Amino acid sequence: MPRWTAAEYENPLAVLFVWVSALLPWEVASATLSNPDVSVLFVRWPLFQLRRVTSRIDGASDLMFTTSVGAYQYQGTTTIATGYLVWSVVSVAFLALLAFSVAFYLEEDAVIDRLDRPARLVGAALCCTGLGYLVAASAIYRTGFAGLHVPLGALFQLAFGVLLLTNDPA
Repeated sequence: MPRWTAAEYENPLAVLFVWVSALLPWEVASATLSNPDVSVLFVRWPLFQLRRVTSRIDGASDLMFTTSVGAYQYQGTTTIATGYLVWSVVSVAFLALLAFSVAFYLEEDAVIDRLDRPARLVGAALCCTGLGYLVAASAIYRTGFAGLHVPLGALFQLAFGVLLLTNDPA
């Protein structure tokens, strides 16, 4: 296996990758709807969503900030509810990963004593959450509105996970 970083940097990078993944939106989506005549912008982070709806007629704008669970409850009776449900489930898993990364940062020696190569565990978890967000994005795209969907953060999570899984610090 390739070695892309030294052993002493693998664990701090695993923590950094999780924190960067928390800050990057896993998806940015934009669309124009004809009925009503509005443009919609969604920026979805692992735990939160920002939705901006702008009227194309008078320029009025509505901004809404919700958690993933709140967004699911809002969309619960629509066709895209499945995608939002997947996002909510993956967000709970990501929240657990984020909590683990904080514990890993604060008590690295204790985590290393209990787990062999915890960075590989973080890599596997990032791959799982990245794939989960891609599934959610696909479900929202297929059952919701057409438009531009960019799952940037989901792809970064996959890349970070693969880097951690393929690193051989020996």
